[in-house]
Amino acid sequence: MLASPMNLRLFLLLAVLALPAAAQPIAAPDCTVDADLAGDLKLQVRFHCRSTGPISFVPESERMSAHVSGLTVANGEARYQFDLRAYARAVDSPTAAVLRGEGVLATLSSWLLQPRGYDRTPVIDIRVRTADGLGFAAGLPKAGDAWRLAGTSVGFAGYNALGRLSFTDIVVPAPGSLRAGVARQDGVLRLAILDGITGVSHDELVDWVRRTAEAESNYWQGFTARQMMVGLVPMAGKRGVGFGRTVSGGGATVMVEVGVETDRRRLFNDWVLVHELVHTGMPYIRDRGTWLMEGAATYVEPIIRARAGWKTEEEVWMEWVKDMPQGAQALAAGLQNASGRANYWAGATFMLLTDLSLRRASNGAKGLEDCLGGVLWSGIGAPHRIGIAEYAAACDHATGIGIMTDLVNSHYAIGTPVPLATLWRELGVTMVGDRIVLDDTAPGAQWRKMIVFGMKPPKRVKLPWES
Repeated sequence: MLASPMNLRLFLLLAVLALPAAAQPIAAPDCTVDADLAGDLKLQVRFHCRSTGPISFVPESERMSAHVSGLTVANGEARYQFDLRAYARAVDSPTAAVLRGEGVLATLSSWLLQPRGYDRTPVIDIRVRTADGLGFAAGLPKAGDAWRLAGTSVGFAGYNALGRLSFTDIVVPAPGSLRAGVARQDGVLRLAILDGITGVSHDELVDWVRRTAEAESNYWQGFTARQMMVGLVPMAGKRGVGFGRTVSGGGATVMVEVGVETDRRRLFNDWVLVHELVHTGMPYIRDRGTWLMEGAATYVEPIIRARAGWKTEEEVWMEWVKDMPQGAQALAAGLQNASGRANYWAGATFMLLTDLSLRRASNGAKGLEDCLGGVLWSGIGAPHRIGIAEYAAACDHATGIGIMTDLVNSHYAIGTPVPLATLWRELGVTMVGDRIVLDDTAPGAQWRKMIVFGMKPPKRVKLPWES
């Protein structure tokens, strides 16, 4: 039987990604960036591009261009100075750039002009030299001594950390390398912490990120990316964890706001970092696919924390029973129409249905972790952009069961109601007053336990005060 065009594209994508590294020659970059960061946080930038046609260099916005000076453009090369400190002060937004002390967390497009004139996305190698006491880090992969931006434009690239701040490299297991019979390989999580968090020490912040990465790795059987950057931004006058954001263009990067007066228990009791790291294990989903991305992160986050021993089974089901009804209308009307909170909770309900269906169909041998992890292990991760149907097909290919595609067909365009009350009874989940009661004699009780704790006894990640 002939493969459909969509399945053929997926097969070719998987085949290319499965080739050994030695079989994929690294092409010379189209552009090179050589930047020098001075103690006053001003960047001297030389941006050179090779092309047979004319090349222009364009700022992302008027806000950026206001802080560019001395710009000269000739023969495919732009030279300019950028006042990073002034820009970050003026913008002061975690989605673009923030300044804390003498350090800045900013998207690449905050300071790097965008080359125009190519009929494809150019490959850009970036080298940043820093004055003594300053540093630079990104989520991009390294190509020799350069950070390589490939497969996406400057405008969609992730965060950089620049200036005087704390940098720590945390060794993590590479994606899929904790599977049985697979050789362990290491990746790196680059942690950048801006100055100003006083409630906990630097070492306690590093420990929080390290243990959270371990909990993620236990779910995914390896970390979510071979390299990534996490930036922690102090949030004045607050305690606990605030806003989080993942930007995956070119390489996974995560920004999380942390209250300056936080403490360790608030860090480990919070969900934001775990949620954002789930995003880094998945590609960007096109075609109105926010519900799939946010639904997966919303659904998997409490499971990861429960398997680490940071949350009880009752607490997981309490969250779902209380919040999944927020997605009921979107599931009935079609997920393509989901918006706002429905993206999170209709998507999470979809993931529960996928998880439960996989366990039933495989008699407990497969679950959602095999779908999400299998897609990641095939090479489809954070820097990639694919459609909903392609992601569902990749999930089904990984599990060997055509579950997700069938559920997409049932809930994306036309919509199908999900009787949650019936589902809870089948799984043995009952709300009694303000608490959850779990019934181990219910018809689906075995699947309920597997959903939260997996097929094997979970590996706990001890909390600092338990060590």
